[in-house]
Amino acid sequence: MDTGLLNDGVRLVHLLGLALGFGVALLADGSAARAVLRPLQEREVEMLRILHHVVTFGLVLLWASGVMLLWLRTGFDLERFSPKLWTKVCVVSVLTLNAIAIGRMGLPTLMRFQSWRFGDIPILERIQLCALGTLSAACWGLALALGVFGYFKTLNADQLTHILALTFLCALAMALVAATLTPVIAAVVRFLERRSAA
Repeated sequence: MDTGLLNDGVRLVHLLGLALGFGVALLADGSAARAVLRPLQEREVEMLRILHHVVTFGLVLLWASGVMLLWLRTGFDLERFSPKLWTKVCVVSVLTLNAIAIGRMGLPTLMRFQSWRFGDIPILERIQLCALGTLSAACWGLALALGVFGYFKTLNADQLTHILALTFLCALAMALVAATLTPVIAAVVRFLERRSAA
């Protein structure tokens, strides 16, 4: 088979995995965010479980096609790995660990508190859920940026490491802010509901 054609085919699968994972992860984050205003219904939590499986499939496509691209472009010679390539591997590794954490911790926590508004969930569980969500969004966004923008090819390892660290720190800071503010939002929503009922 023609190597160029094989490379294009694998790149297509790689982009499909990225688009599938990124799009569905954003949809799942938006669906979970409804719990800020009202408790999630059982069917919504079940839908989040299904969306998680779709994101996992996107990650499998990313890994399978990514390994194939590594072989085609570098022959697995580590000296031929660019800083951008190492950064991509790091981001997808974090995405994978985060997806496992969502399946093992995030979804069970949502199921346990599915009749609660998000702001009423205990603080530790709230921080955990917010961190999983913001880290997922940040990593998918970074994975998309690394795949689309040629600018990252010009950066050295130190610069890319700083971008990674800043991305992860911003995600965690946003998680703490969200976990702190959601009880206030829950209280305001309850107040408005009482006023409208009266």
